[in-house]
Amino acid sequence: MFRFESFEENHLLEFLWLGFLDDYIEELYQRWDEFSAKIQFELIRYSRERLSNFLSPSILAKVLHIKAQDAEIILQHQGKPFEVLLTERDPFDPTKVIVNTCQAIAIPHTSKIITNLPELRSALTTLKKLLGMNFAVFFDTRFIGKSFMLPLATALALENVPADLRFTGALNARGDILEVDHLKEKIAYAKEHGLRLITPLDVKHFEIITTFLKKDYWSLPFYLTSYGKEEVSYFLKFYQGERELAGMDLFKGLKLFYNLSEDSFYLVTGQLKKSQDWEASCQQFYEKLTSIKHRLSGTKVFHFGMRTASALSFALGVLFSTSEPFVFYHYQTVEGKTSYHPLRVDSPRFLKERQSFYRHLKPKFEKRGDDLVVILNFSHHEPVADVKNYVATHLSDPSFLVLETEPRGNIPISAMVEISRESASFLQKIRQEYSFKSYHFFFSCPLPIAFMVGVAFGHYVDGYLYNFQKEDLLYQPVLDFKFLRKLRGSHVRN
Repeated sequence: MFRFESFEENHLLEFLWLGFLDDYIEELYQRWDEFSAKIQFELIRYSRERLSNFLSPSILAKVLHIKAQDAEIILQHQGKPFEVLLTERDPFDPTKVIVNTCQAIAIPHTSKIITNLPELRSALTTLKKLLGMNFAVFFDTRFIGKSFMLPLATALALENVPADLRFTGALNARGDILEVDHLKEKIAYAKEHGLRLITPLDVKHFEIITTFLKKDYWSLPFYLTSYGKEEVSYFLKFYQGERELAGMDLFKGLKLFYNLSEDSFYLVTGQLKKSQDWEASCQQFYEKLTSIKHRLSGTKVFHFGMRTASALSFALGVLFSTSEPFVFYHYQTVEGKTSYHPLRVDSPRFLKERQSFYRHLKPKFEKRGDDLVVILNFSHHEPVADVKNYVATHLSDPSFLVLETEPRGNIPISAMVEISRESASFLQKIRQEYSFKSYHFFFSCPLPIAFMVGVAFGHYVDGYLYNFQKEDLLYQPVLDFKFLRKLRGSHVRN
């Protein structure tokens, strides 16, 4: 029998992971108590990754003095790797503290607490009471202290944790997060290594962590304005989604746990003078929403508020187009009071459904050439004559579709979703009956209708969106469908 305990540690581990010691694995386990925590941890990890279907659980059961059923769980059930930040005094300068990492793996739902560091049993028992489960846990370093409790608890309680997130702190059986030593040094270490560290200074109770990191249905504000940041605060007064979770402010928690700062949820575009301004606004909007969607799991219900041009609202609807519900807040003065009024769409498919009867819409369609001019005409301003004068010098004998209601102007807020649905349905009808080479959209309508019709219409056409530029008193093509399509496609590929 080889004297494995006399091998240099790095050499033994190298031989192990090269597979050279597979025939001696039982002998290695018989030396369990003579090995360091590092070798014990790597033995377990190697057995789980390479030998789980070949190593007899009885070998592990005998060494660890556990049931064969628990040994089988350790070898074959899903484990939760995690990392503990440990500190020690610098041997060359006792005034300095060094931060090191300890790798560990937790396996839930054993019949009792199992570990390679029995000196931690008291703290592990506390975690058992908090979590209501037994578990096995193996560490690659021996240490003292209780800062491991929070990272271990999160590993056992949570399925998904952002890869750059780390935890440090002690816990009691009630879930209170207790301070530990050397937080300053650990915070500095995390920052230096591109990690985000959750400490007792950030969160006082374990429930806050599990609430944010287990959540799979989010209500989130998103505000876009051409004016100033003060508009954001005003919109949030009317926002009806979540404002806090488990007693923590929503924005604070999103920053802590998902690295989503408050400015991830609003966009101030400034004045839109050139096509580059419009494109930049679309790109920033889409990148912000994509970042939020990638970082948060589950369903995201966005509560949109906007003060901008209808053409941009339509374009953002095209970019947002998704299967998830949303709420759009219409900015309007009613009975002398200006406020945001929520319009909920539980499924964008609702907006895309074909209608056989139009209760609100009185469309006017004139079939001529292969280019289709679409006018969303739902406001007091009458744009049709101006649009026809404009396109006469830019398009050759186009067809016209005017989407409007009778009477126009002061559309009831309660009717806006249905009008959007009917408009999208009629557009779909025209697209199926006729083949146009390009579509040209002009707008005189409330922002919610522009946005919702954009959501339903999509980006699979060629053409342009136009805006009436007040400074020049003329229409200008501001966004190309090809740009919107390319923007969506680039993120799909990524």
